[in-house]
Amino acid sequence: MSTLNTFQLSILSQNDFGAADGSNLICIVSEANGGTLQQGSFPLNAEILLPIPPAEGVTPLATPTWFLVPNGEIQDTSYTISISCPTDPSYPITNMTINASDVSKWASVLPFDQRPNQIYSNGVYGVFGFAQTGPDGLIYTVTAGVLNPQEYGN
Repeated sequence: MSTLNTFQLSILSQNDFGAADGSNLICIVSEANGGTLQQGSFPLNAEILLPIPPAEGVTPLATPTWFLVPNGEIQDTSYTISISCPTDPSYPITNMTINASDVSKWASVLPFDQRPNQIYSNGVYGVFGFAQTGPDGLIYTVTAGVLNPQEYGN
């Protein structure tokens, strides 16, 4: 049995054509519970502009990522995050609490292509998450700026 040492969270914008404000979205990770953030993590409680897919020949921005090392069991860790658009006051804020216990369940679905996305917001304000298990533990990726996110694919 492998040891789950880290709960990794990454957040980015897909910036789909037709999605609202995909290039202006920010995230705030306000809490990382049940452990200690590892060196190399982005800061807590900071407005971080979400990277978008770069134009050809342009170096992409670093994807905001946090690495939470549990104090005890990884199942007892979580992140609290929000995604918003500071340039558009009508953009709805999407708040989420991502529990490692849920990510572990979602990541266990095999085969990989039958693993569902978790949809947090639909339509032009689409936000979804996808769970995986990596060599060092759990990995959860939140993608915003998605037009009509799907349960499978995207």
